[in-house]
Amino acid sequence: MIGYRFMRIVPLSFALLLSLAATGCGLFQNLNVEPIATGAHRPSNVAAYIAVTDDDAPLDELVTANFRIYENDQLVSTEQSGLTLLDRSVAAAHHAILLLDMSQATRPEARTLGAKAAAGFVDKLSPLESVSVFAFDGSEDLVPIANVAKGAPTPSMAALETFTPRDASRNLNGAIMAALAKLDQALAPSGKPVKIGTLVVFASGPDLAGRVDGDLVHDKIWEGLHDVIVVGVGEKADSLSSLARRGLLVRAQAESTLAIALEEAAMMARAELEKYYLVSYCSPARAGKRRLRVEVSFTTKEGAEHTGDFEIDFDARGFEAGCNSLAAPPLTLIPKETYSDSESSKSSGSSGSSQPGKNKSAPATPESNQGDDSPVAPPDQSGYAK
Repeated sequence: MIGYRFMRIVPLSFALLLSLAATGCGLFQNLNVEPIATGAHRPSNVAAYIAVTDDDAPLDELVTANFRIYENDQLVSTEQSGLTLLDRSVAAAHHAILLLDMSQATRPEARTLGAKAAAGFVDKLSPLESVSVFAFDGSEDLVPIANVAKGAPTPSMAALETFTPRDASRNLNGAIMAALAKLDQALAPSGKPVKIGTLVVFASGPDLAGRVDGDLVHDKIWEGLHDVIVVGVGEKADSLSSLARRGLLVRAQAESTLAIALEEAAMMARAELEKYYLVSYCSPARAGKRRLRVEVSFTTKEGAEHTGDFEIDFDARGFEAGCNSLAAPPLTLIPKETYSDSESSKSSGSSGSSQPGKNKSAPATPESNQGDDSPVAPPDQSGYAK
C-alpha cells in the first residue's frame, strides 16, 4: 500500500562508523532515500537502515528486487551478495503515544466518544508497534490511560469513560513536551541504535494555559527525532498546523467524527513506520576503502520508474569469506550535522550524483569498523527474512 502524502526529514546525532556522502535526486529521480544508520563488520557484513518516500509518500511495500547495491560504482549482484531485507526490529525500536485532549469532556457522551476513538486507534496501530495512551486537560500532569505492547489485544479504555477534567483550561504545549519526554523514556531501554517514536495529538483547540511557550514546543518538535501527527476539528485545526511536523495534520469534520480521524492518523503512523527498511548484504570486498551506493527503484501504477539513492564510504580491511547476510552488523546512527549538510547540498542543486570529498564525516577507522561485537541475528518474526 502506498501511504499518505507526507514526509519527515529525520535529524540524527551519533558517531558513525561509515562516512556519508548522500546523493541528490535528479530531475527524474524523485525517490527520497534517507540513510538513518549504517554498519559494517567482519566477516563482510554491511547493512543500512533507511527510509524511502516518493514525492513525500511513504513507500511501504518494497521488496528485495527494488534495491540494488554498488561498490565503487560496480553492481554487486543479489546472488553474490545475498542482499536481503531484515525485520526492522533487529536494529530499531519504535513506540507510539496517543495524546488526547479531554479538557472539554464534561459530558458522558464526549468521554464515551473519546474512549471508542482511542480503542480504534490502538487496534489499528498496535499490531506494528507498542502504543501508550495519555489524556490531558488544563493541569500540568498527563493522565496515563493504557500501555499496549506490540501485538497485544486492545485493552479497555474505561479510564477515559470515567475521566473528569481537573482543569477546564487546555495545557496543550505542556502536554506535548511531557509526551515527547515519555517517548524517550519508553524507547531508552530497548538498547537499539535507532529509536524513533510517533506522537499523535488530538486537541480541540490551541493551548490556553500558557504554561509552556509555543516557540519552545515548535522547536522541540522540529529539531527532534520523533514524528508528530496532529488531529484537530474543523477550522480549529488550522491553529494546530505549526505543531504538525512535515504537514502531518488530520482534520476531523466534527467532534462526532473523532473515531474516523484517529483511524486515519493511525494509518498515517503505520505508513510512516513501514517506510523504514533494514537492507543487509555480504560485501565481496576483502580490503581497502569502498564506496557503497544503495539504489532504490519503484515503478508507479502509471508505469513511470522512480529512483533514488545514497552513498557511504566504508572500510573493508579484514573482510573475509563466511558472511551470512541474514545476520546484521551492529549499526550506528548517521551524525545529524552530516545528514543535514548533505540534504542542503541536494536542495541547492545537486542532481543525482554524489560529490566526492564533500559532506563527509571522518573516514571510519579499522578499530571503529572492526570491533568485537558480532553480527546481530534477526528475531523470530514472520514477514521478513530469517
